[in-house]
Amino acid sequence: MNYLAQAARHAGHDDMAGMNMTATATASAAMSSATAAMSHGDHGGMGGNACKISMLWNWNTVDACFLSSTWHVTSKAMFGGSVVGVFFLCMAIEAVRAAARAYDRKIVASRVAAAVEKGNGGPVGLVQPTLLQQLVRALAYGVQFTGAFLVMLLGMYYNGFILFAIFLGHTVGYFVFGRDTVAAGSEHTSSGCAC
Repeated sequence: MNYLAQAARHAGHDDMAGMNMTATATASAAMSSATAAMSHGDHGGMGGNACKISMLWNWNTVDACFLSSTWHVTSKAMFGGSVVGVFFLCMAIEAVRAAARAYDRKIVASRVAAAVEKGNGGPVGLVQPTLLQQLVRALAYGVQFTGAFLVMLLGMYYNGFILFAIFLGHTVGYFVFGRDTVAAGSEHTSSGCAC
């Protein structure tokens, strides 16, 4: 009996015993290393509380997993907390975005004030931030990009509750923090995207 048939018998799958399978040396080596880790000893990890991960629209609550197996929802209360947490994460992204816009306005206002103080009453033109100011701007951008990327990954689970939390969180966040995005002449200054 060849190695593949022995491995199948070991796993309790005797239906392969009558099959004649010959393998090359490379395939045999690959199969031996792949099956060495499959002891099937106690089947301990095959309980009823495994992660439910779906790439199709779903309404899974208990036993849903998000981003990693460590975010394994084991109760309805934990799932509710996850939905509320995602909602506030989306609001926080909008808050960081608003804080970054306010910081940009502060940089421009300080340059305008400096120009007026020097006696230059004309337009300031393009304002280039200092190295420290640009570092703060980059950190704010990194925080909002990371948050938006995590939200995008959460959305890829197609969980209806999580998706609605994302939509509502960004909508409420923009309602609360996005009032500063209308410039003179109703020129909209927000990017309008989640990143």
